Amino acid sequence: MTFESGKHGSADYPHALTLQADACVIGAGAGGSAAALALAERGLRVVLLEEGQHLKPSDFKPESGHALTQLYQGRGARSVRGNVVMLLPGGRGVGGSTLINSAICFRTPPEVLALWRDEHGCNELTDARFEGYFDRLWSTLGVSVNPVAVQRNNNLIFKEGAEKLGLDGAFLARNAPGCVGCGICQYGCPSGGKSSVDRTLLVEALESGNLGIYADCRASGVETDGDRIVAVTGQTMDPVTQKPIGTVRVEAAHFVLSGGPIGSPMFLLSNGLADNTHCGRHLVVHPTAPVLARFEQEIRPWSGVTQGYYVDRWKEGFLLQTYTVTPDQYYMTLPSGIGAESLHIMKNLKHLASAGALVHDEDSEGRVRMTPAGPDLYYHFGDGDKQRLIDGLRLTAEVFFAAGATEVYPGRVGAPTIHSPEQIAAALPYDVPASHLFMYASHPMGTCRMGDDPSRSVVDPQGRVWGWSNLRVADASVFPTSLGVNPQITTMAMGLMVGESIASA
Repeated sequence: MTFESGKHGSADYPHALTLQADACVIGAGAGGSAAALALAERGLRVVLLEEGQHLKPSDFKPESGHALTQLYQGRGARSVRGNVVMLLPGGRGVGGSTLINSAICFRTPPEVLALWRDEHGCNELTDARFEGYFDRLWSTLGVSVNPVAVQRNNNLIFKEGAEKLGLDGAFLARNAPGCVGCGICQYGCPSGGKSSVDRTLLVEALESGNLGIYADCRASGVETDGDRIVAVTGQTMDPVTQKPIGTVRVEAAHFVLSGGPIGSPMFLLSNGLADNTHCGRHLVVHPTAPVLARFEQEIRPWSGVTQGYYVDRWKEGFLLQTYTVTPDQYYMTLPSGIGAESLHIMKNLKHLASAGALVHDEDSEGRVRMTPAGPDLYYHFGDGDKQRLIDGLRLTAEVFFAAGATEVYPGRVGAPTIHSPEQIAAALPYDVPASHLFMYASHPMGTCRMGDDPSRSVVDPQGRVWGWSNLRVADASVFPTSLGVNPQITTMAMGLMVGESIASA
């Protein structure tokens, strides 16, 4: 089968699918889609492989079972272990994690870009270059602040408390210009109001006539000749059972790996394309923890923008962000555990508001390791980051009390209900074991980090894997450090840069 532009799925494929193109991109998430766009609009024929499906808004259902099996890596059970255990979800499908995230958009902090240039030699990452990418993405993705009418009470009550305390807060910019506030971003956007990359970047790339998106294709192997990749091989997948049903082989002049900070190092290590000195190391994840608060008035947390408001404490190492989840997830994060007290809290779910703290990973780090059973993900949560997380949780509780909360439930195992601001510090002491915090992570980064020294990095400042002339990585794994803000925009900018660097070489 020769290269064909457009969208393709398993129903279109022969038992043995063979393709030829100028470039092959593996993974259709934020980074891979951006790289494919940069390549295709510059005239290169691009094959984009994705192990998940093509999806449209009508395919998304407000059902946990459906979402976990169809939209999440590892069926939503992927987690890191160490001195803490945290779920580490990732998206699966054409669009990757942009299908299931909350659409939050931050430009890369200039201090981070400066650090990457000064300490890691990433001189390609100039402020001017990235501002150009950001401006383009803001336009293409329709990034904006959603109107108050769809923010609704969970976001508005937190805004009220933050303003009473004089904190630096704002509504979050989101690539969801058509958001109707249905509050189920983690299930996929059923209204089509979110501008995930399959509905934006890939649409532009397809319009060039130079992109073929091949869904239901899992890349697993490579063929090499000297320092070049000759072909990528793998399996075509049944979209329902997720079992192999055929083979795929793609020949190309250039290859871009965009499997994410878990998939990309796994692919490199399993194929002997990098060693484990740095590949799979330096995993950072933005640990978060929740705080729930009860109000006399109804909040109805299931209604409104899932994550709409934040308080900026980036210079202190954390952000506060509102969030909402499904009732089962609220129940799992209650400090009271199984029993009558938790059932009483859940009975009053319509009166609950929720927000949490996101930490910058300043002294925490993990790694991805190959095992016969798949990836083993380890993460050590540092004492400094734990203190910053506690500071964030304490401030979140203060914001809720300032907004009029009657009770606050901190995300700590066995923590007492907090009835006043004076009780916050005792309920959230600095010496609480990290394992006693209800922690969650959704922003893996850093496992194929970029740099100008092959003894300290996996890819060079243009994303090229050291030792291979035509293999690059374009996803959040190349970040030399943590960002401290939601990473999807930085990931897309990296993808655009990598695609441009290939096309201009």
